[in-house]
Amino acid sequence: MNMTRATHRLVLTAALGSALALGTGRPTPSLAQVVERFEADPLAGGGRNRFVLEGDVPSHFAWLAGEPEHFPADREGTLRVTYDTTLPAARLAMPIGQVLSIDADFDFGAILTIRSEGFFADPNGFSQIAFGLWNSATTGIDRTSFPSDSFDLVEFDYFANVGPFGGPFLSPSVFGGAVGGNAFFNFAFQSAELNLPFDRPLLCQFHYDAASRRLALQVSRHLSGVVFEKIPGAVVPVDLARIAPAFLVDAAGIAAYFEGWPSLHASVDYDLLYVGPLPAPFQVGGRRSAPGHGVRFGD
Repeated sequence: MNMTRATHRLVLTAALGSALALGTGRPTPSLAQVVERFEADPLAGGGRNRFVLEGDVPSHFAWLAGEPEHFPADREGTLRVTYDTTLPAARLAMPIGQVLSIDADFDFGAILTIRSEGFFADPNGFSQIAFGLWNSATTGIDRTSFPSDSFDLVEFDYFANVGPFGGPFLSPSVFGGAVGGNAFFNFAFQSAELNLPFDRPLLCQFHYDAASRRLALQVSRHLSGVVFEKIPGAVVPVDLARIAPAFLVDAAGIAAYFEGWPSLHASVDYDLLYVGPLPAPFQVGGRRSAPGHGVRFGD
């Protein structure tokens, strides 16, 4: 980690410690809500949030103003992300106005649609559709290399390839602070083997429970109206007890990574990216999650 990244991380750590000290002394759920509906062009500074763009953005990201609503309560327009592993990496992120770490509960997620048109996943490859939380100063974009510079990253990963060892895999991944100059030296993940449906909006919800040090990912498919239904088997918990030093994240975004060969080509439409409680009016199974109480194990 260079000095600029180290200094930034020290400042974030101090800020987080001060916030806890000024409170009750106990970690509390993060309730601040940051919501992006992509009804305006985030690449041109539109929408309610300011996005930071990195890498070969024009090759991976396009805002489609005339795209019809994908489901009730959606807005016209969508952010279409092309995951093409032959192209240089790119990502965009919005600040979330706080620092999240392992000491307090938090929730985040997205609504996305994986398009069947033009989809290709090489059986010999292993590449992901990805979004998540990261650190605006310490998380590098070279996620797929070894050593990797993707410190301080909490990520949704759907490895769409089906190869000799099975697949596809839904694999939430977490990278803590820097250890030995390689993000994979401080890393936790868990996988479930299942197919996510094409051409159907998917609600991807994360909930982190500080008491158990577990992060859970749940994926639900659009049912009708504003209601989503859980996909059987699409709940994946990750044990973060061994992550040290902890992650510190202050941005939410979408990333398209580089592999150097055609492992994956997928077009994915994003209609919601959020941090905090699941935004109204969306529901899972006919009921809404209470603020600070998102995905629960065994739900």
